[in-house]
Amino acid sequence: MNNEVKVGAATLAGFLLLAFMLFQLKGFTFNDSGYLLGAKFNQVNGLRVGHNVRYAGVDVGTVQNIDITPRGVSVWLKMRNGAHIPEKSRFTIGSEGLMGEKYVSIFPPDEASGVEGVPVSFLQPGVLVQGEDPQGIEQMMHSFNNVLADTQRLVNSLNEVLGDEKVRVALKETALNAREMTANLVTLSATLAQLAQNNQQDINTMVGNFRLMSESLRDVARRTDGMLNGLDNNGQTVADIRETMKNIRTASERIDKSLAALERIAVDPETSKNIRETLKNTREASAKANQILGKISNVKVDGGAEVLYNSTAGKYRTSADLRVGGNPGTFALIGGSNEGDSSKLNLQIGHRDEHGAQRAGIIDSKPGVGFDSQLGDRLQMSLDVYDPNDVRVKLRAQLKVAPDVQLVGEADGINKRDERNNYFGIRRSF
Repeated sequence: MNNEVKVGAATLAGFLLLAFMLFQLKGFTFNDSGYLLGAKFNQVNGLRVGHNVRYAGVDVGTVQNIDITPRGVSVWLKMRNGAHIPEKSRFTIGSEGLMGEKYVSIFPPDEASGVEGVPVSFLQPGVLVQGEDPQGIEQMMHSFNNVLADTQRLVNSLNEVLGDEKVRVALKETALNAREMTANLVTLSATLAQLAQNNQQDINTMVGNFRLMSESLRDVARRTDGMLNGLDNNGQTVADIRETMKNIRTASERIDKSLAALERIAVDPETSKNIRETLKNTREASAKANQILGKISNVKVDGGAEVLYNSTAGKYRTSADLRVGGNPGTFALIGGSNEGDSSKLNLQIGHRDEHGAQRAGIIDSKPGVGFDSQLGDRLQMSLDVYDPNDVRVKLRAQLKVAPDVQLVGEADGINKRDERNNYFGIRRSF
């Protein structure tokens, strides 16, 4: 072996030795101090030993070891001294661009683990935490394919709908109809404007007539108000007045609406002035009608009819009565009853308060007085004393079983043993 061969072999051996040393010293630093943290992942998407570890985007260490376990992958990170990681930080795997080198990314916790005056807790060396699996290119492509498939189904559905000849014809006709409708609305607006201009004189006459009518309504309402002050709140007169006032109010409201519509198209200043004056009169008449209706609204009429069986005599008695209330608490009772060939009249006036009602007048065709007492929401008791020449006492009870239906029990002549009559039956209120 000559010298050249020896020198070449020595040089090659030196290069091989240098390569071996460089391979063994990969990742070696002169300052190898630090501590280990571990993170568990289901998959690491090509992460390798020596790749960087970043906390909030700052390099704080490198990947030292990757262990495969039955439940995934444990990645051990060599952290620099002074790089303290707060508890509840999130560990995931990032990438330098779409196809670049992988790295472990650590995100600070969403909320600080400590409060003011209390130190923040950091992860201790050697702890193994759960990492968040990265969204790899495979998952992104799968999601993209799902979106693309949904889009294709939507396009196919639209094609099925729009591909139908009937649908296309209907859409075209709808567009044409909408265009024609818009043109008709423009023509209608122009026609109404021209009509208002050509018939201004007729509008002026109409407004004048409305004004005279409103003044008449106002005068009628005032006179009716004065007349009402001298009338009682009962009888046919009150009913007629109520109907008249309702008609006045209705007429005033209709005039008000008509003039409000005319005011929008009136162009003559005098016409606008007449419209405003007429509106004032009609509103005054309507307000007066409302006031009068309020005065007579206290008149209330109610009544009832009943069928009772006389268990003593074995006969039926039918009765009906009408109660008319005017001023608060005051009422009049008018009624009658029939039992066999006998008919009796009831005509009384009374007053009601929080304790009950007191009545006086004709009871069963005889002078007398009566008292009613409401016991709760359903039971009413009544006591009548009548006929001064042969005093009789009647006790009555009504039990409400439905909003307009009551069961009735009555004992007449309870102070006369031989002449006592007991009734029971049903009453219907209206």
